[in-house]
Amino acid sequence: MNAAFVFGVVLALGAPEKDAPKKEALTIVGEWDGEKAVRGGKERPVPDGGIKVTFMADGKMLFKEGNKDEETGSYKVDAKKNPGEIDISPPKEDGTLKGIFKIEGDTLTICLADKDAAERPTKFESPEGTNVMLVTLKRIKK
Repeated sequence: MNAAFVFGVVLALGAPEKDAPKKEALTIVGEWDGEKAVRGGKERPVPDGGIKVTFMADGKMLFKEGNKDEETGSYKVDAKKNPGEIDISPPKEDGTLKGIFKIEGDTLTICLADKDAAERPTKFESPEGTNVMLVTLKRIKK
C-alpha cells in the first residue's frame, strides 16, 4: 500500500469533525392551537372555533377563544429551571397564574395553578378536586 495513501487516511480519520449544525433552541414564542385541557382531573371540551394562543417575544400573549374577540395578556418564563416555569397574567383578570411548562417537538404542555394558589405545580398533572389546569397545545406551522 502506498504510504502517502495510508497517511492521508489516518489524517482524515483523525481530523476533527465539522461542527454539527446547531439545533434551534425550543421556544414558547409562536402561535399555538389548544388541543386539550384538564382541570381538577376532568377533561374540558375545546370550545367551538378552538383556542389559539400566541406568545410574543416581548412577553405579551394573545388569546383567542372560538369566535370571541382576541384578548391580550402577558407572560414570563424561566426556561433554565427544570421543568421550565411560566407565570401568566390572563386577559381581563387580576392576579398571576403560576405554572410549569415543557416543549416536546411541536407540543407545548403547561400546568397552571389557580391564581389564589400559593404554590406552583411541580408535576404535569391535574389531580381531581384541585383547580390545577393541564393544557396541551400544538405549534401552528407556517
